Amino acid sequence: MPKILINSVPKSGTNLLVQIIKGIPGIFQDQKVFYQSENYLKVLDIKPGELVSSHIPKNEEFSRQLKSHSIKQLFIYRDLRDIAVSLVYFINNKLHDHPLFPVFQKRILTFEEQLNTVICGIELIGDEKNNKYGIERYPGVFHEYLPIYKWKDDPTICSMRFEDLVCNENSKDIEILKIIDFLWEDLGYLKMDKYHLLNMMKQNINPEKSWTYRKGLIGNWRNEFTADNKNKFKEVTGEFLIKYGYEKNNDW
Repeated sequence: MPKILINSVPKSGTNLLVQIIKGIPGIFQDQKVFYQSENYLKVLDIKPGELVSSHIPKNEEFSRQLKSHSIKQLFIYRDLRDIAVSLVYFINNKLHDHPLFPVFQKRILTFEEQLNTVICGIELIGDEKNNKYGIERYPGVFHEYLPIYKWKDDPTICSMRFEDLVCNENSKDIEILKIIDFLWEDLGYLKMDKYHLLNMMKQNINPEKSWTYRKGLIGNWRNEFTADNKNKFKEVTGEFLIKYGYEKNNDW
């Protein structure tokens, strides 16, 4: 059985991909999610058949160590505009230990302003600095997550877009078959063909079991971004959306 690391940009369908992979017979998940601030090298200790999920930034040495330990990395990312919108809702409704939660409760009250704060970052003041991360400034979602997006450029891993897993059944099948081909050269010991396994993996999808799930929509940012949000996003991210295939130019 393969050793599997699911690495993701937060709010990009991590739990969706975990559910898909846990549809494989014999796959188990014991450990928690790993972040950059933790001893993520513990990921190297995973056993055959074990699944670990993480939000670890691109690291060339770590990439080499994954290969030397025969760990297969699956990487999922999403349109950063949808991530920003999702993060605002997530902080307000569930993630109350996030450094921005007290900011949203007392200082930045409208959704437009909160979204600009997630995009641009903000200096923390007073008791806001007493957060579990020990930070005095939230850097903004672009600067926080860009180091994770850079895994897309690693040719030795299996990268996929959240949008391709939820767009339609055909694109979902293509992505899951790509995962199967990445994890195995031969499915003989599972005693099933890849299309049987594909169906088992799809049948294990249940968004309602994920506490982070809200809507999982594609392009919902269009319903939430104001003109000011768009301008702020373009100022901060430059040609990021073009590089990652979400826009052809900055005229959006």
